[in-house]
Amino acid sequence: YDEGKAERKAERKAEAVLNLLEELGEISDDLRVRIISEKDLDVLKRWLKQAVKSESIDEFIEKM
Repeated sequence: YDEGKAERKAERKAEAVLNLLEELGEISDDLRVRIISEKDLDVLKRWLKQAVKSESIDEFIEKM
């Protein structure tokens, strides 16, 4: 149960990152797959914060 819960939480965080990045422009398939595939909640949390701060997708990628 806990594993499934953590996985759903990771999926929601990944979707949030993608939603923010979509506001900045086109997301490459490679980047989309990398974000969706990430299961480490700490990494996703960091990426979410970075997506909020970034002014472009390139800036986000540089700081990943």
